[in-house]
Amino acid sequence: MTRKILSDFHYTQLLIDGKCLASADAFHDELSFKLGLPQWYDRSWEGLQECLSSIGGQKSNLCGHWEWRSGKRLVLSINDFTRTSCDADVHLRFLTVVATANAHLASTGGSNRIWIEYVA
Repeated sequence: MTRKILSDFHYTQLLIDGKCLASADAFHDELSFKLGLPQWYDRSWEGLQECLSSIGGQKSNLCGHWEWRSGKRLVLSINDFTRTSCDADVHLRFLTVVATANAHLASTGGSNRIWIEYVA
């Protein structure tokens, strides 16, 4: 049996603690750690958008162990998400960043996409 590594599959799932949506600082801490964002990432929404917009590119701004292939999805699974425990502005900015990154990826002809799922 051939052993598969994560990058052999059509998606990469990343578990995000829903409690991090309580503040922008907590959210940037969580994504910076989980995605292994580069040192120049300044914990801003624009910086996050630039990093996510680069998936699949030769100079990907995600950490070196992420191996992207055409058509691959990054699935951000938000665990324990509740509307009452999150900052609505942080949540909206997060959704906007992902939508803008996906629009950029589509406009450059790339087939990689970022998905968000909410799990209990």
